Amino acid sequence: MDRGRSILAGHGHAHETGLESERLAARRERYNHCFPMPKLVPPSPGADQNDQLLTWDEAFAAGSDVAGGKGWNLARLVRYGFAVPPGGVVPASVYAELFRAPDVAALAAPLAAVTLDEIGSDDVDAQLAALRDLVIRKGLSPAARAAVGRFLDESGLADRPVAVAEDGADTAFAGIHESYLGVTGFDAVCAAVARCFASLWTPRAVAYRRRAGVGDDATPCAVVICEMVGDPRDGPAAAGVAFSCDPVTGERQVVTIELAAGTGEDVVRGAVAPQQYAVRRSVLDTSITRLDDTGEAAILDDREIEALAGVVVRVHWSLGDGDTPQDVEWAYDGRTFWMLQSRPVTRLPRWTFPGVPAKVPTWSDGNIRDSLPRPLTMATWSMLDANAQAIVYASAQLVEYPLPCGMQVMRRFGGRPYFDLDSLQWSLYDSLGISPADANLTLGGYQPEIPVPDRGALRGRAGLARVRRRFRLVNRLRRFRRGAPGQIDALVARARESRAVDLSNLSDDALRARFRELQSLGATYQPVLQLAATYCAVWARVLESVLQLARRSAARSLVSRLLAASGDVASAEHGFRIRELAESAAADAAAAAALRDPDPLAWKALPADAPFRIAMEDYLDRFGHRAVFEMELASTRWAEDPGYVLEQVRFQVDNAPARDHRSRAVDVRRQAESELAALPALLRPVARRVLARARLGAALRENAKSGSAAAIALIRRFCLEVGRRMQAAGHIAAAHDVFHLSLFEVEARLTGTWDGTGAGSLVADRAASLAAQQELELPGVVEEPPGAAPRPHSALAAKPVADGDEWPGVAAAAGAAEGVACVLRTPHDGGRMRRGDVLVAPSTDPGWTPLFLRASAVVTETGGYLSHGAVVAREFGLPAVVNVRDAMRLIADGDRLRVDGESGVVTRIGRGRADAGRQPNT
Repeated sequence: MDRGRSILAGHGHAHETGLESERLAARRERYNHCFPMPKLVPPSPGADQNDQLLTWDEAFAAGSDVAGGKGWNLARLVRYGFAVPPGGVVPASVYAELFRAPDVAALAAPLAAVTLDEIGSDDVDAQLAALRDLVIRKGLSPAARAAVGRFLDESGLADRPVAVAEDGADTAFAGIHESYLGVTGFDAVCAAVARCFASLWTPRAVAYRRRAGVGDDATPCAVVICEMVGDPRDGPAAAGVAFSCDPVTGERQVVTIELAAGTGEDVVRGAVAPQQYAVRRSVLDTSITRLDDTGEAAILDDREIEALAGVVVRVHWSLGDGDTPQDVEWAYDGRTFWMLQSRPVTRLPRWTFPGVPAKVPTWSDGNIRDSLPRPLTMATWSMLDANAQAIVYASAQLVEYPLPCGMQVMRRFGGRPYFDLDSLQWSLYDSLGISPADANLTLGGYQPEIPVPDRGALRGRAGLARVRRRFRLVNRLRRFRRGAPGQIDALVARARESRAVDLSNLSDDALRARFRELQSLGATYQPVLQLAATYCAVWARVLESVLQLARRSAARSLVSRLLAASGDVASAEHGFRIRELAESAAADAAAAAALRDPDPLAWKALPADAPFRIAMEDYLDRFGHRAVFEMELASTRWAEDPGYVLEQVRFQVDNAPARDHRSRAVDVRRQAESELAALPALLRPVARRVLARARLGAALRENAKSGSAAAIALIRRFCLEVGRRMQAAGHIAAAHDVFHLSLFEVEARLTGTWDGTGAGSLVADRAASLAAQQELELPGVVEEPPGAAPRPHSALAAKPVADGDEWPGVAAAAGAAEGVACVLRTPHDGGRMRRGDVLVAPSTDPGWTPLFLRASAVVTETGGYLSHGAVVAREFGLPAVVNVRDAMRLIADGDRLRVDGESGVVTRIGRGRADAGRQPNT
């Protein structure tokens, strides 16, 4: 029997055998988890915890407390279609039963009082040795031995060499206990299981528990048994470890691989240096770099290295959900890459800008809550994760500020995306001299501020570099402004034209080529969204500075009013056009009747020259790529189902406004322009030029979102076509289930690197997780202290908003209004909103815009001065206060509010009305 590695013929750990040096132990330790381990799954109600041997399916159902972390993850890999050798798990209950035996318990009980300092003494070592000897002699119970025998016979492993590996529920104990390889025959397997149990009682294992503060009874031991990979005599062609990150630096978007010929045991022993590779994956490209300098011929060619990296990335998404990098052990038999183990990588270094002062990461949902307010499907999260750095740091890239590639720009909590606040604030400060406070004003939310040097940001050598970058930013933004509208229009046109293309006629290769083309288009467009927001912020800030030079009081309020009715704001235009559709329908009895039809496409039966049909076709032609929660790939586009749009049109037909919103906004703007005329003569032309750019920026920012929605509509059509093919092949139940797969998995299905096996289970598990995440209430800012679970940021948690009747926020759109609060969590609930209500929402995106037509004012819980709600409220001439902390908790449906968009204050002037629970408008 061969001892010394954790599992199968891969690159396992040498455990308590004298094979592993302290240097190698430290090296392996460095590779263990950075993020808290995923929550261990309790036994399912249907799992029999008294089973003596679990199949992979049974191990998955039993959960990690019963099957162990290693066994449960292997069971998940099998469930999700990975190649895992035949095997099963001796559950932890067998170990627990053995240690309940009076003679074993009598020896184990006194050891609970042994301290760390006492371990290594002759007396304690003798007690531990006696317990180990008893466990090995006593062995498995008759029932457990019978279960092992049945398992070996039924799985065809009775005369095949297997690996027998200890498996605790907590993989933090990896490498502490023993495993055995090449074990053949029933008696030898049973003996190896008992020896695994005994290995929990070596001096090393007990010392580890004492240092970790873990009780002896808190580590029940499961044992994995599975077939060795490769030729029984020579082993596999290659084996090793791979990480879906760089475990030394913390870099993401890279797969690092170590491998050796054969079993890989020499690598563990330190007898040979492994061949090492880094495989970097971008949206459009894959590069392979060999890192070792052994000079030996490559064991695997580049094609095989890329294939292995692809499998590891799939594991990263299947077990780590794209958030948690995985440490994977594998073996290759010349045909198949077999997965031997996967666990989260621990203590992963933070890979970010060198100057970031905060060691504990702070994560914020800031301004991304506007666009992505809900838990994401895996398809959407994978798209966001792949593009996050190019989007978030577009401005830094534009001014050639050095960026570390492969940062963890975003991660999820409860399925919702958060960005690395510290890194973003530092990059804005260090590249352009923008203070964290100014950055927060634009970001929205309730972010803390990182500490920055007291000296002026624009002083000294570093300050001079920032000034140069500011000039570079302004110059390059001018060029961007000239080219961006064409990019946006091209994407929207592409989305429009794609609706007429039948993707079902394309081969898998042709469909993948189309997807790669879309990715290329998206890579070019990636920076546009952020640069448009930057352009808008820069000129709005300059305009405010010009007004302050003229010593105008309330300069920001005047800026807000000057930006009203900027024009050509796509996110407002699709709201204005709904009012025009209503006017067309009201003038035509047939159109009005079609509008009441439950079929959202009944209007298509109107004559081709019917004004409402023409108007509706034009509306969908221009805005059909948009949707409620439009940045989510799973959201149905209005071109697919215009039901939401028609609901808004019906309301406008039944509840005609007293005055047009567009003209109201124009009045606000003209009044502000009259104040501008009172500026000193020298400043007036400057202010007007800057104002023109600021207005263009407001339009550009929202129009860039329209372009992003168009890109998402294109990718959505591609995904649905792949979904239809997977449904036809029986891999998923419905085409839209495809959105529970990452885009990497979708593409792998097209290329044939994954045949779709396990997709249905992956979809079911992710759909259940997403449904549970929808119910969570999460803080806007989260911190991750070392060794602790993520928690609300301490600086903000210490400052709760007191219950009362007056709440401050950010003054986003000037004016004041009173009305009854209609508190909505989603625009789909907008049917109960009446004309003249104050819209109170967590945040808004373009899907909310039609509800602005009903509102007298807008209040949002998050958002900044340039958020969607702020920009569109100004276009509608509506007072708006955003970033009102805890607004959704403090304001009740039916409260009477006064919203002051000048001072940024929301006041409750009356409590809930009797009809707050009224029926929706129809």
